Amino acid sequence: MPNTPERVREYQVAPRYLAGSIYTGDPGLLPLLDAGWALSRDELGNVIVASPDHTLRVGFLPEDERGELWMISAHPHAFAPPEWLVTLDLSAPPEIVGEFTTALATAHSAEPSSVLGGSASAGLDVTDRLRASDWVMDNSEPLLLSFESPDRLVVLRRRVGHLRHEAEAAGDTERWLFEVGPPGHRWYATATSNLPDHLLQALTTAIANPVPVPRHLVRSELERLPTQAAATPIAPSPLEVARIQAATARSIAAPRPPASALAYTTATRPPMPPSFTLAGPTR
Repeated sequence: MPNTPERVREYQVAPRYLAGSIYTGDPGLLPLLDAGWALSRDELGNVIVASPDHTLRVGFLPEDERGELWMISAHPHAFAPPEWLVTLDLSAPPEIVGEFTTALATAHSAEPSSVLGGSASAGLDVTDRLRASDWVMDNSEPLLLSFESPDRLVVLRRRVGHLRHEAEAAGDTERWLFEVGPPGHRWYATATSNLPDHLLQALTTAIANPVPVPRHLVRSELERLPTQAAATPIAPSPLEVARIQAATARSIAAPRPPASALAYTTATRPPMPPSFTLAGPTR
C-alpha cells in the first residue's frame, strides 16, 4: 500500500507551558521588531535583536552549542558584559518568550533605566506572590529554596548565598532556575541575580500562564505530548467544511464496487481521530 502522509490538524493545547516549541522565533521576536528594535543575523543563522540604544539584546540561537535557544541580556552600554541574563531552552514555547519580550520592550520604552539591572527585594516580592497563589515552598535542600506550582508542573528554584557576577554573566550559574513539565518532557529557563523584580515577575507570569495556544500536529506528535496536556481540536473553517462536503458528494456519486469485491478486501478501517486528547518535556 502507498505510504500516505499523516494528516495535520490544528489543536488548542493547554496549559501553554506543555505545548512545546514550534521551532520559529517569530512569537518572541515580533514584539521587539514592532517596537523598532534592529535585527541582525550571524553566519550560522542565529538572530540577534537589539534595542535602539543597544543596551538590550535578544538572541534566537538555533545554532548555539550551549543548548539555550533564547538568550536575553541587558548591558550598561553596547560593549559592556551583561548586567543580567535570561535563557530559555529549545523546548520552551515561543509564546512564553513573546509575553516576556513584550513586557521588556514596554518597560524599556517607558523608562530605559528600569530594565538595566538591580533587584530591590532580591526576588522576595515574586516569591511572596507565588506563596499567596498557593505555590508550595520547600527549603529542605541546603542553599536552595524551591517553589512548586499547584499543579506540580512548574518549579522555581532560588539559589541562596553569594554568586559571582562574572559566573552568572557567562551563563555558568544562575540565581533562578525554572523547571517546567513532567519528567521526560521537562524544559528549563534561568535568570541571574540582577534581573529587576518587575521583569522576574513578568518572566514567572509568562512561564506559569496556562492559557492554551494553537499547534498544528499530526497524530504521532499529538501522542508525544505530555499526558498532562489537553489538546482540543479546533473546529474546521467554513471553507474546510465546504471542501469536505464537496469531497463527500464526489465520493457518494462515484460507482461502488460489487459486493463480492468488498467481501474479500483485507484493508481495515483506519481509527477515527480523537475529538479530545489528554496527552504531553529531564535535562
